[in-house]
Amino acid sequence: MVGKLDDDPVSTDRPDRRLHSRWLAPILASAILLAGLGGCGSEDPGPEPEAVQRPSPDASIPEQPPSGPVLPGFTGQAGKQLRREVARADQKKMNPDVFAKVGDSNTEWPQNLYGLGCREIGFGSNGGLKDVVKRYSQVQFPDLVSLSDCLPVNSLTRRSAATVSGVWTEWLMTPTAELPATGIAPPTEECEPQQTPLDCEIGLIAPRWVLIMTGTNDALLAMPLGDTYRGLLEQMVDRVRELGPVPVLSTLPPMETPAHNGEAGDQRVNEANRIIRQVADRMKVPLIDLNVALSAPGIVNRGLAPDGLHLGAYGGDDQPDIMRGSAMLTIPGLKYGANRRNLIWLQVLERLDRAAGRE
Repeated sequence: MVGKLDDDPVSTDRPDRRLHSRWLAPILASAILLAGLGGCGSEDPGPEPEAVQRPSPDASIPEQPPSGPVLPGFTGQAGKQLRREVARADQKKMNPDVFAKVGDSNTEWPQNLYGLGCREIGFGSNGGLKDVVKRYSQVQFPDLVSLSDCLPVNSLTRRSAATVSGVWTEWLMTPTAELPATGIAPPTEECEPQQTPLDCEIGLIAPRWVLIMTGTNDALLAMPLGDTYRGLLEQMVDRVRELGPVPVLSTLPPMETPAHNGEAGDQRVNEANRIIRQVADRMKVPLIDLNVALSAPGIVNRGLAPDGLHLGAYGGDDQPDIMRGSAMLTIPGLKYGANRRNLIWLQVLERLDRAAGRE
């Protein structure tokens, strides 16, 4: 049975950094466009939308699913490390009631987190997380960008300058003025030309926590992993710390779509996730192991939508209001990847706050 994450084993990842023209053709061909949005922000959610069961292609299921803790722990040295980082964030005047999102379409698309901040949530047995939602909804950014029909703008509903469909890890650390040459320009005009999307987002909202899930497009577009990807992740962690916030890394969801070099998607993602886990361990970064959570028994289609690439939501991709469907944190809802991820990120924020000394 798929239920709460806190108490069960299901619940409880340098060469030249510049982009080269040889990547542009596959990048342009594979950029993922933002899906259409729908729904109304303040209506009662009413009955939960009907779940749609989809078969999972057997050929891409790993023979031995990954295992280990999903949520980061903060006992002993891990807790001391976190408190040191929080002290640095406080010294840099980062806001303790704000977090930032860094990633690609699996964080930008509307089933990912937004509904937690602009729809009524079906908490089910997870009502203890209401205070977390309230905390990260209270600081608002009325002059910044959200998704259509998802207001007010807060940490949950903010359409991050560092969360863009189709982008890869190096893109997030490329100056804004240089991004049009990559084939994917910034989604807003909020950033200064010399700023990278990562620097820009941190500068705009001054978050205490920066939750990072990047690498799916590195894997999909057959970009180098290994030492190249490792170096980029290390560079990103160092930069977040330099600017003040506390970085948190997440492993990537499964990927049933083949990479552009013909390699199996899961093989590429498994390599990226191995590197993410190693970087988190070596650099003492809290780790969310989303891949482990989505590999648990009972998860529909391994957490994926029919395209085999994006996180699926309770009620299906074509429901009238996918933000509402993804805000269902009930047992039926948590069998779907976006819902499960949304619960996990709330639980991680709760753990981070508690370990930082905030009740």
